[in-house]
Order: sequence, then C-alpha cells, then structure tokens
Amino acid sequence: MWVVLSHSPMTEKSQRGTGRGASPRRPGRDADLIMFLWRSMCVTTWRGGAALLLLLSVVSISFYFYTYLQWRLPFKRESILPSVQSEDCIPSRKELARRLMRAQRQVERLAGKVDGTAGPSLAQELRAIARELDPRIATEDAAPRPLTGAVCGEVYRDSDVDMVCHQNYMQMKCDDAPPFKEVLTVILSTKGWEAPRVRTVVQNIRKYYDLDVVVLSYGSGGDLGTLRGDGVSVRTLSADTSASSAINREVTKVRTPFVLLADSLTHFAGNLCSLERLVRVLDHEGQAGVAAGSYRTLDGTWHHGCLLRRMENYQLAYASGYENSRHECMFCDDVVGPFVARTALLRKLPLRDEMESPATLRDWFISVHISGSLAVVCPDVMFFVDEAPAMTRQEWLQVAAKWAVQHVWPHNGEKLEFSCPELNMECVNLVKMVSSFLVPPCCRDELRRELGLVQECGDELGLYVELQAGSLLGAVKTDGILPWDFDMDVMTDCKDQEAWMEKGIKCMARKGCSAVHMISSYWTATCNVSVVDILCRPERLTPLPPELRGVPTRVNYNGRMIVVPPNPAMVARNCYGPEYLRHEVHWRYTGEDKGLRWNRCAAPGFHACLENFPTDGNIKFNNFAQQLVGL
Repeated sequence: MWVVLSHSPMTEKSQRGTGRGASPRRPGRDADLIMFLWRSMCVTTWRGGAALLLLLSVVSISFYFYTYLQWRLPFKRESILPSVQSEDCIPSRKELARRLMRAQRQVERLAGKVDGTAGPSLAQELRAIARELDPRIATEDAAPRPLTGAVCGEVYRDSDVDMVCHQNYMQMKCDDAPPFKEVLTVILSTKGWEAPRVRTVVQNIRKYYDLDVVVLSYGSGGDLGTLRGDGVSVRTLSADTSASSAINREVTKVRTPFVLLADSLTHFAGNLCSLERLVRVLDHEGQAGVAAGSYRTLDGTWHHGCLLRRMENYQLAYASGYENSRHECMFCDDVVGPFVARTALLRKLPLRDEMESPATLRDWFISVHISGSLAVVCPDVMFFVDEAPAMTRQEWLQVAAKWAVQHVWPHNGEKLEFSCPELNMECVNLVKMVSSFLVPPCCRDELRRELGLVQECGDELGLYVELQAGSLLGAVKTDGILPWDFDMDVMTDCKDQEAWMEKGIKCMARKGCSAVHMISSYWTATCNVSVVDILCRPERLTPLPPELRGVPTRVNYNGRMIVVPPNPAMVARNCYGPEYLRHEVHWRYTGEDKGLRWNRCAAPGFHACLENFPTDGNIKFNNFAQQLVGL
C-alpha cells in the first residue's frame, strides 16, 4: 500500500518560519495531488466522457486519501492497550511542573547561603513531588496505610529473640480479621504436571492453610478424583484448553478478594512461604495489585524473581533487580514466580486467551502497569518451582506482536529482533501516524532505503545530490531520519537539472519509483512507502574552500553515508531559526493541542506516543543498547 502524496513547489519564502518537526511548511499534499490532476484535466483537449472519467478519478482518489488512509495505521491501534488504563495524567503533570518551578526558585534564592533557612520545607516539597510522580518512592513523611482487616498485623521482635532468624517477625493475634479461607483462594494450573506432583502440592498447601484450592487439570485428570472434597475442587478440561482461558473462567467464580495463581509449583512449605504476608502487603499498599515471592528451583537455585521492564519506541527490555522497596518488598514491573493478585484486578484485566504461559504473564504484567497498578516481590516468601521461567523466540513473538515491539531484550541477556511481517505491521499511512506516534523502525528503514535510491541514481549518473529540509534536520538532530517524519527531502545542483529530468527520472523508475515533474525545478519520486521531494539550487559546494570542493560533506545517516550541505547544522539553523535543536510535532499537526510541542496521543499509554518522549535531546530515540541510561 502506498502512503505517498505529492507536494507543491517549495519556495524560498516557504522555508522561513517553519516548525522543527520535519519538512518546511507547504500546502497539504492531498490537496496538491487533487489540484495537480485538476490542472491536468483543465489543460487537456479531451471532451465529454474523457473529462468525466478524469473527474471521477479525482473524486475516487480524494475519497481514498481522506477516508481509508486517515484511519489505517501500521499497527492495530485498538489492540495495543488493555481495556483498563490509568487516568489521563497531563493535568497533574502541569501542576507538578508548577510546583517544581516554585521549588527551583527557592533553590535560586538559597544559592550561596549557608544558614539553611527554608531548607526543611523545600526538602519536604521535593519529597512530596517525587512520591506523587512515583508512588513506589519511600519518603520519611509518608504515613503507612492502615490495614483493612483482611489479615492480622505483624510485629518485629528484634534479632536476638530468635538467633536462627526464622521467627523474629511474628503475626499478632487479632479479633477483627476474617478466617483466611474468606480472604484467599488458590488456583493451580497444572498443565504438564504428573498426578503425584499435583497431590504433593495440594496436600502441602492444605497442611498449612484451610483454603479453597482449585486444581485445573488438562486431559483425563488421572487419579486426581481422590483430591476432591475438603476444600479441594478439580476442574477437568480438554487437553487443548488454554491455561489462560481456564484461569479466566475460574476467576469469575472466586468469592474471595485475593487469589493465589501458580502454574509451576513442585512443593509448598508454609513455614517458608507466608501467604498472609503477601496479602498483608497488598492490604498496606492500596495501589499494588500483585504480590509475589521468591522461588527455589529443583536444583536448589534461588532467585528473588523481580524484574524491571522498559518499553518505548518499539523496544522492550527486562532487567533482574529493583529500584524501590517498602515493607521489605521490592517494587517490580514484572514477576516470574507464583503470585497473589487482587481478584478485582484479574477480572478487569483477564489473561489473554490466545496466549499460553509464560507469554501470557509477560503480556498481562504490561497491562497491569498501564492500568496504574503496582506489583511487589517479598523475597522472604519462598515458593518451590520446577525451573526458572524461560521463553522461546516464538513465545516472545506473541508478546511482541501484541505490543508492536520490534526489539526485545529478555533479562537473560538475549537480544531478539522481529520484522514487520512477523508482527503483522505494514508501513501504511505514515502521514497520519506522525500526529501521535513515532514511526516504527522497520518503516524508518524503508524510508532510508527509498532515500538511498535517489543517491544511487546520482552516483550512477555522476550527479550531485544532498539532503535538505526535514531530512537534513534529522541528520543534524537524530543522526538519521526524524522518527516523526514520513517523507524524504533532497537537493540537487541546478546545473544537473536537465540530466535529472532526462535520465534521473528513468533511473528512479527502474528502481520502482514513479516520478512526476511538478513545476519548474521541483519534482517528486513516489516510492512504495514515501515520496522523495527533489529541488535544485545552484553551486552547492561553493561555501567550501576551493581545494576541498572535490570532497563533499557526508554524514552517517542511519548507517548509510549520505551527502549534506557543506555545513549541515548552519543550514539547518538558518532554515529553522531559534531553538531548532528542540523537537515538536510535524508542522502538519502543529497547534492541535495548544501549548504542547507534542500533541496528546490518540492511544494514551502506548510506548511510541510522541508525548512520552522529551522535546530536546536525541538519546531517548536511540536503540536501548546505545543509550547512556539504564533501566
């Protein structure tokens, strides 16, 4: 599908006073194409039916551009976000910005003073702002949230009470907590388990806790019938039933406020795994929806199971570790062991039926984060599992396709890359996409390839060609194509114009791009994904010293060396004016959201929304491996 529209000529006047988002401002491309066809119709000698046919063509093309392409995007917008999202945070961001500016002015007033006046109040304000921005951050003035009575509280008796350090934290007795059976339900998804393993896990859970245990058995169920009764239910399902759909159905029947989900247990020891501890932490942390424990594998390897995750700009990366803690638990973006979750959260955000664990859990925890809920790992609570969770490339592809990410870094140090066809993504309607989103890397690769076709023709014919306008701006600011641009812009030398018109257009046609001479020195090459706009200006190399004009200035442009003006940044600065190194949305969409350099996103929370990224600097637009900051 072509996402290309023709341009009107760009004059010297149109280059002045433009935005910094991409190419200089010029009339809308859709209108340009329609006017071009209309002028063609007006000057032709056709009459009657021919004129009517051409008019119908114009109407058809207009309808296509203004309806179909306006709604279609490379990814399926309706599928990249969970059904539950956190509330829009832009108003709160503005309020926090005002508070930070007040604090900044206080810092300026205190600069150079040593008496410490106003220091405590300033520190308190900064702590409050930090906690509002990220509720995981612990601050000295943060009062603990009172328990709601789901479980009794606990007390620390000091380390010298129990020198073995197994029981210095003790649960207190209380009268207002309900029976634990009314608080927590256990759901065991036993796909792939042998019957003896199922019995061992169930019997040990029941040994320590009087809880309702639901066993999801896939296939005949073996001899698990003996487990039924005394709080244990066995649901026998067909072997091809997905664990996700089975869990979702069972969650709808749960009557307790919390659920323990486990699909990898091999044993259970209540003296090492306090389920009350996990419920208590969720009771304390109102914004937390999931509490997990550490895990020990059959070979004795222990791991806390807390992962941090970063997903932005079509990239997804995991790291094992944590940055914040509270109640002796780690705040995590994802957990890789059995966990306790709020039943209400599992109902609002059901597991994805078409996925199987562990892919479904990676997908689910992304949705949990976007919904505004937190996850914690309390590593003193230990589960016994068969092996450390691992995912194949095919399983990661399920997650990548759902969230439109091309590059994945699992926490084991691998690096996976997926193509647009694998992700069912197409490079269509980039002109619409850049109003809200960064362009996918595979589409930027195609834009660069099509830009290279002009360069190849120039090299083959011995003709000069250099970057201009938005493409030049990308070379200066982001070392390549601006991630919010959708067309390519080049400049030739006017002494070569006749050769370009005679041979260059034929060369572009051989490479699969149709060319149209619009007016005067301006022409366009329409390729598969983009339009390359081509203008000429005389004497391109004269600013260089005479002895250096044989070697034009070049830049590494997304991995390919491309010619630019003798001093590319000087040309960009003079073209775009003050603060040209800062970013803003493409000029076509400037002003849609007053006062914002990026527009508000059409799919808030999506990792490639422009509003998620700074309006200055280029590091955040790089590959994760090239960025200076870690997770």
